[in-house]
Parts: sequence; C-alpha cells; structure tokens
Amino acid sequence: MRSKTFNWPLFLSPFISRVGDSLYLFGLNWFVVKASGSTALLGIVQAVGGITLLCGDLFCGVLIDNYNRKRILVASEFICLLACFSFAVVIDPENPAAWQLIGLTCMLDVGVAFSFPAAKAIVPEILASSALQRFNAFSNTALNLADIVTPLLGGMLLTINWIDFRSFLLINGLSFTLSFMLLVGLKYETPAVTTNRLSFKTSLLSGFKYVGAHKTLIENVILSGFANVLFAAVKLVLPFVVNHFYQADPQKYSFLLTGLALGGILGGLRLTLVHRPATRNDNYRDLILAAWGLIVAGLVRQYWVLLAFAFVYGFAMASFNIRAFTMTQDMTENAYLGRIFGIWFIALDGFQPLGSFTFGFLTDYTKNLTFMIIGVVLLVGLLLIRLTMNHDQVLKRD
Repeated sequence: MRSKTFNWPLFLSPFISRVGDSLYLFGLNWFVVKASGSTALLGIVQAVGGITLLCGDLFCGVLIDNYNRKRILVASEFICLLACFSFAVVIDPENPAAWQLIGLTCMLDVGVAFSFPAAKAIVPEILASSALQRFNAFSNTALNLADIVTPLLGGMLLTINWIDFRSFLLINGLSFTLSFMLLVGLKYETPAVTTNRLSFKTSLLSGFKYVGAHKTLIENVILSGFANVLFAAVKLVLPFVVNHFYQADPQKYSFLLTGLALGGILGGLRLTLVHRPATRNDNYRDLILAAWGLIVAGLVRQYWVLLAFAFVYGFAMASFNIRAFTMTQDMTENAYLGRIFGIWFIALDGFQPLGSFTFGFLTDYTKNLTFMIIGVVLLVGLLLIRLTMNHDQVLKRD
C-alpha cells in the first residue's frame, strides 16, 4: 500500500479547495466591506469563525488518530459543499444578513478544522516514506500558486457587472464538490483498529505536559499564535484601506493579495537554500522585519508603499512560519507531533477572534494608521516574549 510515490486525489483536492475557498474569502471581504462601509461586521464574522476553529482544534487530533481518516476527510468536504449551496439559496447577495454570514462561516470552519489535519495525517499511510518530502513540496507549491492566482481571478470576476457575493459562494461550492468526488474515489485501506485509543482528556493533557517540558516549544507556540493573529488583522484591514483611499479598485486589492503570496513563495524558496539549522534568533529577525514593514505602511499612505509592504510582509511571515514549523518538527518526538500541532493551532485560533473583533472596530477610527498600530503591538510583544523566555532560561540554569 505504501509503495506509491504520488497520489493525485490528495494532491488535487487541497489545491481545488484552496482556490474555491480563497475566492470565497476574497468576495466575502470585498462585498461585506462594500455593503456596510465598515470592517466591524467582517470582524465579528471572523471572530465567530475563529471560535469555531478553536473548538474544532480541541477535538480533531483525537478523532483523526482514532477513526477512519478518509471518512473524516470526505465528511469535512461534504459539510463545506453543503454550507455553500444551502446558503447560496437563502442569502441576499447585495446585503447579506449577519446571521447568514456567521452560520455559513461556522459550517465552513468546522470542515476546515478537520480536513487540513486529516489530509496531513493520511498522506504517510498511502505514500512511501521516501516520497513524502517530494509530495509535500509539490503540494505546498500548488497551494502557494493558488494564493497568487485567486486574487487576480477574483479581481477579474469583480469587473463583471452581474457577479455578486452569491457567485463567489457557488464557485466555492463547486470547488468543494469536485474535491469531495476526488476523495470519495481515494484508494485507502483502513489500518487495523488499535485497542490503545487515547481519550480526549488524556491526549490533550499529555500534549500540554510535553510542551511544558520544552521551553523552545513554548516559545514557538507563543510566537506563532501572536504573529499569526496579527497577520489575520492585517488581511482584515487591507480591503478597508483600498475601499477608502484607493478608489475601491478591486484590481488594487487583488494585487496586494498577490504581493503577499509572491513574498511567501520567495520566503519559502530562500529557505531551501539555507543549510544551517534554524535558530530562535532567526524567528525574531523575521518578525521584526514584518513589524517595521507594518509601521512604514501605516505612516506612508501611498499605494506603491502598501504594495511593497505586502510583498515584504508575506516574505517575512512565510520565513518565520516555515522556520518555526521545522524547528518544532526537529525537536518533537514523532509520537507527540499530532498533539503538539493540535496545541499549535489552538494557540493560533484561540486568540484570533479577539484580534479580529478588536481590529475590526478599531480600523473604522484609525484607518491606515492601523498598520502602524499592529506593527508597534508586534514589536512590543516580541520584546516581552524574548525577555520572558530569556528570564525563564536564566532561572533554569540557576
């Protein structure tokens, strides 16, 4: 079973879902801000979605490790396609109601919370060990390309007069349908059932104990959660700034998202040429670069500056995330990897609702200066985390 070196359903399914979901989020951000003239509703929707993801993170690891992973993956895609088509029927595309957006977001995030870790867990059961790195490299490249293509495609769609929010929702539904069909046809032999299934409580507690015994893991989790919450805030502010200061031009918004994706690809390619082990200092340097980019973008209100910032910010965040991910893999025993990354996503999703809610309302008042505020918050947070972790390490040596 594990003699295969490539699997088309597992390669194409995440790519197709990513294209549809990215287009949907593009349309959601654009049409909600355009309809309300504010990021407040968008902040509420994203905050509720973050809470949903957090709840999913708490349960997904145990379920995926104890039950049929293909069935979980297929069910996740079905929930997403059902959400898209059912809400496309009832939603008002010109003025979507808050409860509709919240319900839709909750259903989609339930599917996402389980599909991503399930897909990652099922690959080693199907492909040969020697093929995993090559397959993951192809898969990650495809996802990055999707992030480049979808903003450009979204900008083109917005130039068509009859395209509305429902159109983006239907496109997302079609993408999940195709992904669902690919996964249904996936050849997968269920592993022999083990009698040593971990309970939810035991699994979660053992993971936290493992992290608590490794200070660098604690630092990686805290840094990742903090930096990516602010990353989500940046993506929340971008459509507001384009709508208010750059003629509400959808092409300019799509170019900014493309800049983020291109920066991310370059950051990843750069790390393929670095052969020395990643260090915690590298992580801080990447995030400091991101913070200064935010400050400049907030102080200088020019589109070319904002475009350059998007590229630099995408480059810095991709470099940080890849390094932090690699460091965590290297220092974690294989038996604990699932639980450790479950805790990682709990940290990412646990604070995102607060960040989205806060910056969703703050942006209405601080406008372009919100970038500077996020940058200052990032710098101060990095200083506090560094001082705290250094202090803990000194106490440990003493």
